Amino acid sequence: METVPVQQTELRTLYQEMHQRTTAKVWGVLALFLFVSSMIEQPLLALIIPFVYFVYDATVQHRRFQVVARYTTERSASRLFRLHVGVGLFQYGALAMLIFLTADRSATTFLLGLCLVVIPFYWLCRRVLTYRSKQIDPTYISETDIQQG
Repeated sequence: METVPVQQTELRTLYQEMHQRTTAKVWGVLALFLFVSSMIEQPLLALIIPFVYFVYDATVQHRRFQVVARYTTERSASRLFRLHVGVGLFQYGALAMLIFLTADRSATTFLLGLCLVVIPFYWLCRRVLTYRSKQIDPTYISETDIQQG
């Protein structure tokens, strides 16, 4: 069981590195793009946001499960990676669908859809993801577990 603290330390370092990059650059670019797409009155351009963030998230997950593969089996890490990318596809797909469905409606409709549908759906997906991940690999450590200590 000594590998779990080592894995946790290595994953914590990876998350800190990724979050430092993400905080300023990716969110700034995404916010700017969302602002520009609303200014030129083509809100469907905002569909690029979920796509870009999904690609970024898949890249982070790939690096994460390369670390996990060193401490568990390659098969288990591969299954976890596929699960995380699949759930990410549902999550970012929900946001893309909301953007598409509210393209010709008011910003209030978008915010209501975001608060009442997409955010609870994200939360549900995270719960299912953690549950299934622990079934696949009992030593699975979620990002929340690592951040809490």
